[in-house]
Amino acid sequence: MKGFILALCCCCSLFIHGQAYVAKSVKDFGAKGDGKTNDTEAFQKAAAFFNNRGGQGKLTIPKGTYLVGRQVFSKGDKKKNVYTGANILHFKNCSNLLIEASTTAKLSYVAGLRLGAFEPTSGKVYRHNTPNFLDQAFAAIIGYCVYLEKCTDVRINNLRLYGNNKTIEFGGNFNDKGIQLQHYGVFIQNCKRINLYNVYAGYFGLDGITVANKESKEPDAISLRNCTFEYNSRQGLSWVGGNGLVAINCQFNHSGKSKYVSPPGAGVDLEAEDGKVRNGFFDSCSFINNSGCGIVANSGNVANCQFRNCTIWGTTQWATWITKPGFSFIGCRIYGSTVHGYNADTDSEATRYIRCHFEDKPYNGQPVFGNYLAESDGVRRMLFDSCTFVANTKKLCWLTTPGKPQLAERIVVRNCNFLVKTAAFPEGDFVAILRGTLFTNNTIRFTQPIAEKKRYWAVSASELDALCTGNKVGYGQ
Repeated sequence: MKGFILALCCCCSLFIHGQAYVAKSVKDFGAKGDGKTNDTEAFQKAAAFFNNRGGQGKLTIPKGTYLVGRQVFSKGDKKKNVYTGANILHFKNCSNLLIEASTTAKLSYVAGLRLGAFEPTSGKVYRHNTPNFLDQAFAAIIGYCVYLEKCTDVRINNLRLYGNNKTIEFGGNFNDKGIQLQHYGVFIQNCKRINLYNVYAGYFGLDGITVANKESKEPDAISLRNCTFEYNSRQGLSWVGGNGLVAINCQFNHSGKSKYVSPPGAGVDLEAEDGKVRNGFFDSCSFINNSGCGIVANSGNVANCQFRNCTIWGTTQWATWITKPGFSFIGCRIYGSTVHGYNADTDSEATRYIRCHFEDKPYNGQPVFGNYLAESDGVRRMLFDSCTFVANTKKLCWLTTPGKPQLAERIVVRNCNFLVKTAAFPEGDFVAILRGTLFTNNTIRFTQPIAEKKRYWAVSASELDALCTGNKVGYGQ
């Protein structure tokens, strides 16, 4: 009898768990995925279903092309946006949720949507010269494709999101620079333990993905793996608040290289607005051919991020622009110019480049940006250790520590190899400026023998002292 009761309890437990977790297809809510029908309402119904039950389930998206996106015209009602968009999958207060798409499924925005400033009565593009324009009656918004708000333990697999910014009608500027209005691929706000795997979000009018978490002592555990964010009008990734983001084998490329660009046009912008930004880790990622910098950290309370085995390629702007503490680059390939660095009080705050390769290597025949491979004027404790610098047409570096620094405050360049392949500079010209720098155990080699006759030099005369020791200079192959 006791055995029967125990077995019955186990069966009931399994039954209750089965009731709590449910699997649904987006087609259960009316989606067609035929590339002709606008499936916006079906996706909204699917999100509402899981919101009502707090998640606890799986939403599948079968193969097909799902057209999404719609806007409502205000007809001159100045209490509304001139064009109000629609959020497609907005999950709020959900947990234990899996969104699983077929690898041949695609959410694609319909053509002809509007983004920017438009005249409320006529709906026509509103061009203006007003700085920081913020009148919401003129705002045309497309909305969020996937919006996770106050969610925990959510996983998204194989989702392909196409913003179709090539067909967007862009209006006048809105906000401080460019058009800063909602059209996101993925927006994560105040969430924990979010995992994106093999997600594509490209060609959006703003960002491929934004993470906007408030300050938290516990790690947010936001994970991006094998994801691609490309050809978005503003950023591949905007990280504006959070503690703990990991990106592995992800691509943040070609921002602003479609129809429109809104500054900063970066691959990744770390800009604390909603909360502090802390503890980012990027491994085997790419930041290539963005309109702005590949990686920029220049605003707000941002610190402690590491980039390992990444490729950063600055074509129309600098490869990296770092002015925040605790950033390190290890084993990265940096094509173009890296600038600035943090003016550190301690070694742990210093900007560090370790075993990195710097080169002015063209991208698809396009020269990279900048005059130097590395340029920093006025920071302390920056470190270049065991790096390689290959200058094909540009100069090597301009590195200076301000004032009369103490020994421990100086920029350190050690155990590095410098290769200068050009002899096109004028006679007696410099190839590197190093002031207030500890320059030790480095090798500088000029591949053109004429460089010796032209008397190129690599350090300023005032620095030829004990601070520059153990270095070697060679000419020819």
